[in-house]
Amino acid sequence: MGVKAEMGGDNDKTSSSCDEMLDRIWSAPSWKSYLAIMVLIGAWLATPTVVYMTAFAGINPTSDNKWTCISKECMDLVANNSSLLSQFPCKLTKEVDGKTELLLMSSDIEWEMSHSSFAVDFDLNCDVGSTRELKTLLSSIFFAGALTGLIVGGYLFDHIGRKRSALVGYFIAVVITLLGTFCHNYYFLLAIRFFQGIGCFLIATSMYILTSELLPAKYRNYANGWAQCLWALGYPIASGVGYFVKDWNYMFLAAAILLFVFNIQVFFCIESPRYYLMKGDAKSAKKSIEALAALAGTKFGLENTELVDLGKAQEREQSFWQQVVELCSYPGLLLETSILMFLWFFLGMSYYGFNFGWGSIVPNRYLGYLGASVGELIAYISAVPLIARIGRRRAMMLMFVGAALFYLIAIPEVKLGKNTDWTLESVSCLIGVIFISGCFSGVYLWTAELAPTSHRGFVFCVSSSSARIGSFMGPYIFNNLKHITHKAVPLGGLAVLALLCALGSFILVETGDKETALTGEDVVARRKSYRYRI
Repeated sequence: MGVKAEMGGDNDKTSSSCDEMLDRIWSAPSWKSYLAIMVLIGAWLATPTVVYMTAFAGINPTSDNKWTCISKECMDLVANNSSLLSQFPCKLTKEVDGKTELLLMSSDIEWEMSHSSFAVDFDLNCDVGSTRELKTLLSSIFFAGALTGLIVGGYLFDHIGRKRSALVGYFIAVVITLLGTFCHNYYFLLAIRFFQGIGCFLIATSMYILTSELLPAKYRNYANGWAQCLWALGYPIASGVGYFVKDWNYMFLAAAILLFVFNIQVFFCIESPRYYLMKGDAKSAKKSIEALAALAGTKFGLENTELVDLGKAQEREQSFWQQVVELCSYPGLLLETSILMFLWFFLGMSYYGFNFGWGSIVPNRYLGYLGASVGELIAYISAVPLIARIGRRRAMMLMFVGAALFYLIAIPEVKLGKNTDWTLESVSCLIGVIFISGCFSGVYLWTAELAPTSHRGFVFCVSSSSARIGSFMGPYIFNNLKHITHKAVPLGGLAVLALLCALGSFILVETGDKETALTGEDVVARRKSYRYRI
């Protein structure tokens, strides 16, 4: 185990690293410890309902939906032109100050729809003027909030701890989502979506970091796969809420309840001993390790044990500006962080572009989300043994190349049958999301292992923040695919970006067989000793 003993009569002392302690704790874990870790990242099960809520709460009426007049203006208009009753209101427009507007607004007509919709309530149900952009903004603004939360989290994770950061996110997410039950204004909904992004990603990211730091390297791949599977299993829950809850305001109430229940463990979880070590608090680090050992059923005392990681931690000042200075001082750390940011940006743009665009990509949005759930489960279940077999680096390269291939296959306009709306693009995207999801699964694990303990929260936040920028752009790209004549440009561009990500993965190092780096100096040493192979 690499534990050293210092003999001194009755005061024999041993020294051990955090990695060695974790290996010892998890050498023969109990079922309770497995269950605790599985529950720890339960946030990933509830979050998809919040993220994709606008896809279900803002459904547009179609020409199959009947409508009736409720305003005097509408009734007078129909009385003078009875043929309007047989027309679809989205096609009835007028010019006002050079801008195209709907002739009949939500205040003029009542739709017969199985679900209420904020798109109808806020006159965003027709692609007239800027309505498509305003509606898409309700999806994308969530990621602007997530970006803000992660920027704040970059400080919080490493300065108040992983657990306390999750608690902050918990209260924000639950309270703000609950307010959606009483929302009847577009700009109020816009604000709610922004703060939902802050809260949800504070919880999800902090709990992921915490989980990865409570486990030795050999178990992180499995924990990562479990987290991603929970996310995929959240899709049927999101679809169920969207299908069975008929009122869009009550969809927010249902999501708030899910967030409250599936994140309650943040009050009882163990704080990361690595966080305490970086703060120079040996006493709290030992208490955290002992609590984890008791949970796993591995009992041992640490009274006479010196944590060797503490020496390195005490040699440096743990502050935000020190993290930035060290990022610039160590070229290897800067290079790896920059590549990770690019990978996260592309994956955020592709992944959320797909998942907000199923209503445009496939004939039925509910089938699209259920198909995506199955595809992602396949990706996550497959990624775990693939990564274990060929390593993080090779698996990521392989999956990025696969994503590029299916982006290219999706370009030709080919219908799959005369009496169906399914196209080659629909099927290719459902298969392509498997590769994108597998990459997203891998990049979470890889980031946790590539980033040194001193910068883990920082690197996670700048990387995930890059993904939120991509996530903001993705819905605009994919929601407009059906309106683009030459799809070769956006889809071909995404294929090129996927190949560049494969190249970036080649430049990074394999981490599955490496001890966790503590500082930027350790990252530089790791890169110098690494031998590149395909």
